[in-house]
Amino acid sequence: MIKTILSSFTIFIVYSASFAATQHYTLAFRNDPATSVVIGWSGDNGTIHYGLADFGTNYNSYPFSHVSDRTGGAHNITRHFARLTGLNPNAIYYFVIQDDAGQTSQRFYFRTLSDDVDDPVSFISGGDTRDGFSLFGIYTENCPSGDCLEKRRDGNKLVAKIRPDFIAFTGDYVMNQITSNTQNEWTTWLNDWQLTITQDGRMFPVTFSRGNHEDMFDVHEMFDIPFDEYYSLTINGGLLRLYMLNSELNACNDIGQLNWLTNDLQLNTGTATDPCWKFATYHVPTLAIGKDGDLAQDQMDCWVPLFEQYKIRLVMESDSHSTKWTYPCQGNQSADDFEIASPEDGVVYIGEGQWGAPHRDIHYTGANAKPFVRNAGTFDNFFFIRVTKTETTIQCVKFENVNGVFSILDDELGTGLPSNAVLWNPSNGNQVVITNPIDDSSLQEYSDLTTKVYPTVIDDKVTIEFGNTVDNATIEIYNSLGKICYSKNIENAKDHTLLLEGLCKGVGLIYIKLPSDVVESHRVIIRD
Repeated sequence: MIKTILSSFTIFIVYSASFAATQHYTLAFRNDPATSVVIGWSGDNGTIHYGLADFGTNYNSYPFSHVSDRTGGAHNITRHFARLTGLNPNAIYYFVIQDDAGQTSQRFYFRTLSDDVDDPVSFISGGDTRDGFSLFGIYTENCPSGDCLEKRRDGNKLVAKIRPDFIAFTGDYVMNQITSNTQNEWTTWLNDWQLTITQDGRMFPVTFSRGNHEDMFDVHEMFDIPFDEYYSLTINGGLLRLYMLNSELNACNDIGQLNWLTNDLQLNTGTATDPCWKFATYHVPTLAIGKDGDLAQDQMDCWVPLFEQYKIRLVMESDSHSTKWTYPCQGNQSADDFEIASPEDGVVYIGEGQWGAPHRDIHYTGANAKPFVRNAGTFDNFFFIRVTKTETTIQCVKFENVNGVFSILDDELGTGLPSNAVLWNPSNGNQVVITNPIDDSSLQEYSDLTTKVYPTVIDDKVTIEFGNTVDNATIEIYNSLGKICYSKNIENAKDHTLLLEGLCKGVGLIYIKLPSDVVESHRVIIRD
């Protein structure tokens, strides 16, 4: 049976490559990962046919269809995006793309994330998949065996074998700005990304961050992340709040990103919707261990204090083409270095981007080694991270013995690594564990809230009851990206009805500040 399935799959791929008018398939998260996903592809425009049952390539049998919502692209590559919403949490969806010429793609499938904080989640974090710069065919950077692309492909093949719930990509996809063949580089990258698709057609959604080798809006145009190229997502109903930051914008001077980040962290701290964990991902490291050991002073001044104040516990970086994981640490008083902190107060930093990119030496070694760095090295890898309510486990997977790694066959959320994956194994252990003592009461909707909101699944309007007549109450609504889309001051009212047509689609947060300075919040779903 297995032999027959694999044989059929191989035949289809040959056919698809020869005749299909769609290609370069990707999945992305830009709203609630439990109920939505973005399907992207290159080539002809088309329609997604999808459902919970597998009908193969028989597109007419799927109960749902969705035309593309947006056509984008860059570097002479056209990209189409279909934003599926209203999906069931923790469910497998099968889909095909029927292009405008009437041809049907291979059958793919994906799994939505959970909306239950008690469910674990597992994901891969990594970046820097760009090739090395070559001059007349001779590499001028340190690419293993002379070809960074082969190591990138090894990493992509490992994704398909590990079957993570999603991937957090930390930037630098291709050389881009440095060379004249950017279209070819992006085409090759998209071709190579198809290696992350399993033999049975499973695809894995990605959160994307912008790197220094991307032009402005490249990531938005290629993958349909939000236009500003910074955003946040709530994973598994509050298990994790994940921040994708844009390190190409100055952390202090770009007021838009800084205000958004500050507001989002405030909204998700000390309220009924507190997540168990907060993580951040971005490209340029705050203090690089590789390359030239540079300090991004703007990030140290304006991001790090927010991370520490609002208990971001893990930061994923890239750019220097080296590998590190740190002890829990904090910025020092001079804001020019990190120092070891208590496990409860410190932030663990991992990175710094070796998904096939040219290798660079560790800058801080010997007597100059940084005490807050637990381990550092130079080798091709990404990180595998598994999160539960009380524990985050980080392992570093090396791009070695790829063909010998057995594929995981389980599609359940939160599964671990295959036992024969090759791990980075320094003398002090092959994993970093961050613990998180959780007060369950902070993760549940409070039963003693003085305000009421109904309905919580909203078609066009929602009513807020204050309990008593209030003066000078403030109502704000934030979408799933943490951006405000409604604000109103209420005077002398016992209740208030909002018309939400055209506002805050998807999962949102109604944030109510009462005259007594009490702040209450309600999670709602606003339908399209």
